[in-house]
Amino acid sequence: MKKLVLLTALVLLTGLAFGQTLKKGAIVAVSSWEITLNPDVTMNQFMDFYINKYIPEYEKNHPGVKQYILWGDRGEKKNMIGALLVCESVAVRDMYWPVENSDTMSEPAKAANEKMKVISAELNKFVVAGKRTYTDWVIK
Repeated sequence: MKKLVLLTALVLLTGLAFGQTLKKGAIVAVSSWEITLNPDVTMNQFMDFYINKYIPEYEKNHPGVKQYILWGDRGEKKNMIGALLVCESVAVRDMYWPVENSDTMSEPAKAANEKMKVISAELNKFVVAGKRTYTDWVIK
């Protein structure tokens, strides 16, 4: 009986540890950034701010969206910054960004940006300029 309980617990834990957290129909937007930091800012300072302050504020103001910062370890984008944006669905992505490569913001995006003004101003203290390239991937 003890072996059965232990085996059941192991199976459940294994399922939780290796379960798929990305659902079919979700959007994964993978971006890479070429950024120029202000002269008095280190990459570690920028990363600390972005991970611990900017991302939590971003996620709070963009329900249905998770953001992760990426660091290029190997390959073409080595030593570059990236971002992984995960939207629960195409509908959530389209709610904020309805038109590809458009400067026109949706009403929910305008509302989120308004709430993000303070943290975005703080972000501008770290970064002089940045250029983003991206691709949105739909999970099938």
